[in-house]
Amino acid sequence: MPMYYCASKGGFYLPGMQPHGSVEISTARHIELRDKQALGHQIVAGEDGYPIAVLPVVAITTERLCSMIDRAADTTRRAVAGDPMRAVEYDRTRLQAEQFAAAGYQGEVPAMVAAWVTSERDAQAAAEDILREAAQYEQALVQVRTIRLQAKEQIRALMAAGDVDQAKQLTEQTTGNLAACVQGVGNA
Repeated sequence: MPMYYCASKGGFYLPGMQPHGSVEISTARHIELRDKQALGHQIVAGEDGYPIAVLPVVAITTERLCSMIDRAADTTRRAVAGDPMRAVEYDRTRLQAEQFAAAGYQGEVPAMVAAWVTSERDAQAAAEDILREAAQYEQALVQVRTIRLQAKEQIRALMAAGDVDQAKQLTEQTTGNLAACVQGVGNA
């Protein structure tokens, strides 16, 4: 069954319900346009009055660019720690390893440290391994925070100076820098 598109109304209509000036499109074209609309495209009239799907023009603002940096940093942190509860687990494990190390690796082995003990790795080696990994994790978090905050400050300055293209380029570059700074740390 054909569908109709009315440019002046910006909508699709069933046969017999279409306003004056509508153009007929196939069911397949209607489905294709709706699929693109679901992916964020806007349906507008082309020069010939037939509907086309276009990506909306998004205003580049300081807030939008800074938000993109924040989302990239969030993704980077998740790549290192996994879900938030794993980050809690890592932190508690670090605390238990620090306490065990402070006690000279004597006494009862804390449960989170004992979980890392194997036939090849005794409790002291497990605690030292945990502390080494925790230091890398901490350093990665500091790098992510530093890169994120410095980039946002630079973006604010560039946008205030009207240099939108440079601010967009910095945003893209920062996204790559964030991913690169955690390679080999945690789950990344």
